[in-house]
Amino acid sequence: MFVFIALALRSKSKNQNPRRHFRRAGIAFVTGLALFFVTVAVTDEVEEPVDQTASADEDTEEVTEEATEEETAEESKEDAEEEEAEKEKEESIEAEKEASIEAAEREKEESIEAEKEASIEAKEESIEKAEAEKEKSIEEAEAKAEAEEEPVEEPVASKEGLIPVSLYRVVDGDTVNVIDDSGEELKLRLLLIDTPETVHPNKPVEPYGKEASARLTELLNAADQLYIEYDSGDKTDHYDRHLVYLYADDVSVHEVLLKEGLARVGYIYEQQRYLSEFRAAEQYAKDRQLGIWSIPGYVNEGGEGFNSEEPEAEPETTSEPATNETSPSEGNGETEYFQNCTELKKVYPDGVSSDHAAYQPKMDRDKDNWACE
Repeated sequence: MFVFIALALRSKSKNQNPRRHFRRAGIAFVTGLALFFVTVAVTDEVEEPVDQTASADEDTEEVTEEATEEETAEESKEDAEEEEAEKEKEESIEAEKEASIEAAEREKEESIEAEKEASIEAKEESIEKAEAEKEKSIEEAEAKAEAEEEPVEEPVASKEGLIPVSLYRVVDGDTVNVIDDSGEELKLRLLLIDTPETVHPNKPVEPYGKEASARLTELLNAADQLYIEYDSGDKTDHYDRHLVYLYADDVSVHEVLLKEGLARVGYIYEQQRYLSEFRAAEQYAKDRQLGIWSIPGYVNEGGEGFNSEEPEAEPETTSEPATNETSPSEGNGETEYFQNCTELKKVYPDGVSSDHAAYQPKMDRDKDNWACE
């Protein structure tokens, strides 16, 4: 177009016809303009595939970028999920580890506690077993010692001289009623001992009298079998009481009462089989001031009985050990006087009754109308 314009201008400069000049210039302009559009059109057609390819490349790049971004996002998500899973796995492993440690510690503590309890139980069982074995050993040793000390004998009931009886009632500390095998009631007076009075009609209850009766009752009630034993000499006294030694099983109740200070040795006549043993038991209580020996002057050691009341005034006596005087109250008109029971027993070992010429009330301390029994 510029070329045609230049040619038009050139034509003008050569003084050509102006009309012709403008016609040529118009044709040149139109021709140039047409060529311009043709050129532009061709250029667009040529460049259009290139633009489509570029666009396709751009689209591909965009898709690729989007795919890459999606893949990156997915990879990030997967990485995050993997990290989360790894974290959860680690937490799970840690939790399992802690749980395992706690369980192991708990099991260990339980095991230690169980072992401790088992050890304590085993120790207690061992102690009990040792104690049982010790007791058994002691019992065996005692049984062996008894077997060595004493020959094997038949039961007490079959011993010669011992008669089985059953308890009927306890009167006082030295008097008991029993029933023999035939069903007969026997009133017993225990030999060689004397206990304080509790049932005497003319005397108050004396110290340790009730204790002696209670102890005798306890011994007799606790025994499986009672036995009586007679000594040489008379079997009964003037009250028809059987003069015996009494046993609760194989225990002498005489020795128990004497050793505990609830009785004294007394009324020593011809029956003296166990006098030395009884004296030893009495001395044991006396040395320790047990029972009746705990009261100074209570036991009448110069005679019989106990000093529970003021002694009666003794009548005047002659220097002769025995004299005869006439007394209208005596049937035979004679009366014998002795200074004390010791002197009287030299003549009358069993004592005398109230109707005897030698009887004196002062010598009948238990007021049973029998002096120095």
